[in-house]
Amino acid sequence: MDATGACDALVIQTTGVVIDKSLVPRVESTMGDGDTSVTITDSDVRAGRWSDGALWGYNISATRVDVTGGQHSFHCNDNCTLIDSWLHDQYNPDGQSYHNNAFISNGGTNMLVRHNTLHCTAILNSQDGGCTADVSLFGDFDPISHVQIDNNLLKANASSISYCAYGGYSPSKPFPIATYIEFTNNVFERGTNSRCGVYGPITAFQKGATGNVWTGNVWDKGGAVNP
Repeated sequence: MDATGACDALVIQTTGVVIDKSLVPRVESTMGDGDTSVTITDSDVRAGRWSDGALWGYNISATRVDVTGGQHSFHCNDNCTLIDSWLHDQYNPDGQSYHNNAFISNGGTNMLVRHNTLHCTAILNSQDGGCTADVSLFGDFDPISHVQIDNNLLKANASSISYCAYGGYSPSKPFPIATYIEFTNNVFERGTNSRCGVYGPITAFQKGATGNVWTGNVWDKGGAVNP
């Protein structure tokens, strides 16, 4: 099914919505701060010129999904699963200072990101708009907790990604401590500057915080990646 010509967005208004083998515009599950849910499989999401997540909200499960467009490919609040998917080509207009991400949460819990290719592709524009990271965890609106980032490929971008991942520890944020954050068995692409991002592969991961795990993360060309 191709729904992109019928509407600019699929705004989920109930629980148990299933999207399968479809071409769809952006998918939003934000009503009632958690009163909606959606499962999307074997589909393409084309968010186009949209200034938030191509997939955005609560209770979203995405498997074998190709996501393009939108400021962020997947913006999770709570209860999100992303498996076997490709996130890339975010919307970054020249003249705007958008900060793009492949997967981002600004506060939330219960997230599984497993066996995906995560690539924030935007390059630096004239207003310093561009990528923040392939994976960004920030405690802006709620604490970040119980997030598994496992067996993914984090693609390099030496133009505008500061780091390929932000691990949730942000002393300047309202909720600075992230707990039960697990980065396991991920591959970081070195890219043209051999650092994945402009400054390095990972920052803001607090190894001593409750439940945090860092293990098995390596460079694509060999060798361990350490936070």
